[in-house]
Amino acid sequence: MKLFRCSSLHKLIGDGRSKAAVISDTAKSAIRDIVKEDLYGFRSFTGNQYTQKGNLLEDLAIEMSGKMRFRNYQKHVGRVENELITGECDVLDLERKLIIDTKVTWDIGTHPFFQDEAMEKVKKAGYDVQMQAYMWLYDCEMANIDFWLFPCPPELLKDWDDIDQLVHLVEAIDIRERKTTVVIERDESMIQKIKDKIPHAQAYYEKLYQERIKARVAA
Repeated sequence: MKLFRCSSLHKLIGDGRSKAAVISDTAKSAIRDIVKEDLYGFRSFTGNQYTQKGNLLEDLAIEMSGKMRFRNYQKHVGRVENELITGECDVLDLERKLIIDTKVTWDIGTHPFFQDEAMEKVKKAGYDVQMQAYMWLYDCEMANIDFWLFPCPPELLKDWDDIDQLVHLVEAIDIRERKTTVVIERDESMIQKIKDKIPHAQAYYEKLYQERIKARVAA
């Protein structure tokens, strides 16, 4: 049976327009994309300079998240799964029953300096659902999402980029001001919704997958 990644769950567990619909149109669209990736290796989004910055500075973000908590954190390695979902968090602090996820923002304009701004980003991207899934998988009680603002690495700067905006202005801000944390507490009702919705998503995935396999055999 297909195991869905924690990062995709926010698209899969929403309620449909009709009460009779077990999964929403948004979920169906997301599942079709997942089937296409599994069958043909196609992904509609393969990254950009914003995601490249996050990848390049992920270890720094994790290190700084540790320092800010007087802890020595390193990236957690080890994907965890159950019968419905699979995931691998950035930082696992089992002693504190805490998950930490780091997000590196592109510039001052996109960095959420304010709590309501940060929460808007969390909900829009579905990070709140992702953290609930992580807490279920890892048996934790709390998740922190750390948004970090760092100077843009030189290798990502284009000729037309403004180095003052992307590097110098960022460096002028105290490092403690360049972290905004959103705290997500474990929510059993949200976890139950994942448990209720994902079996239907699995069934729809299997239906689509088998449809293409049969078409391939018949061709």
